[in-house]
Amino acid sequence: MDINEIEHADVASHLVWGGDYHYYVHTPSLVARNTFLYPLQTGLFHYEEGLLAERTRFDSFLIMVLRNGSMLVRTKDREIVASGGDFVLLDCYEYHYYQALEPSDVLWMHFDGKAARPYYEAIREHRGVAFALRSPVYALNQLARIYEIFKNGERVCEPMLGKYITDVLCEILALENDADCGAANGDGAGADRDGVRRVMAYIPQHLDEPLSVGELAAIAYMGEYTFIRAFKAQTGYTPHAYVMQARFDAATYMLANAQTSLKEICEACGFSTTSVFCSSFKKRMGVSPLEYRKRARAVR
Repeated sequence: MDINEIEHADVASHLVWGGDYHYYVHTPSLVARNTFLYPLQTGLFHYEEGLLAERTRFDSFLIMVLRNGSMLVRTKDREIVASGGDFVLLDCYEYHYYQALEPSDVLWMHFDGKAARPYYEAIREHRGVAFALRSPVYALNQLARIYEIFKNGERVCEPMLGKYITDVLCEILALENDADCGAANGDGAGADRDGVRRVMAYIPQHLDEPLSVGELAAIAYMGEYTFIRAFKAQTGYTPHAYVMQARFDAATYMLANAQTSLKEICEACGFSTTSVFCSSFKKRMGVSPLEYRKRARAVR
């Protein structure tokens, strides 16, 4: 079937089972739907070779861990083979297909929530559809814990379920979990990450200083061009934009929570003059610093 010919609003599914499987369905409360990440179904399946699932749409996100075996995974724009030990993350709001290429044991969970798509998009960009983690134990244990709660008939605590899902997704995103972690392989990627993190820790402690790109690059032990590129890749900010955001974050906190004068805030946060600070603050926040302080304190 040509997947480009599928009408993606159609929710038809093509499921071919025949292995051993155990699964549980959860109906989250309205509070959970509006607040947390939440599981919808979770299960532990044994797939015999050739068993498959093909859907045009099943409103949720799916995470799977192959304990062993291998599976062909297909989305609307790519096809990949996942092997034992791999994680697979799918956007089931779109076409998806997976088929066992050999006997395979799979722990899986459909989940959703208001934060689900941003997590999915970050993981998809960083890791792709199928990926291995350098240290998979914690993510696997948290995923297994969700399954065990339903399997054992334990009391359901929706905030904790949301925490477990968040733990899994954050663990997947952790740079230390890159299977080809640069520090481990001896290339420069691990050193670059350490350098950027060193700078991120340095900036909040030295906001009263100029914090030029050259100075920050030296702290990271990089040339300026390499540093700017590595910093943007890791944080999403240029070094200058990150410094300015840190200055404003500190200034807004001081305005709302301290009796500090504008002059003292400017000095502590690295603004050259109060006029520069007031002009930049109003442009960014839509109100003057004093009006912001007045509103923040009026809410208390």
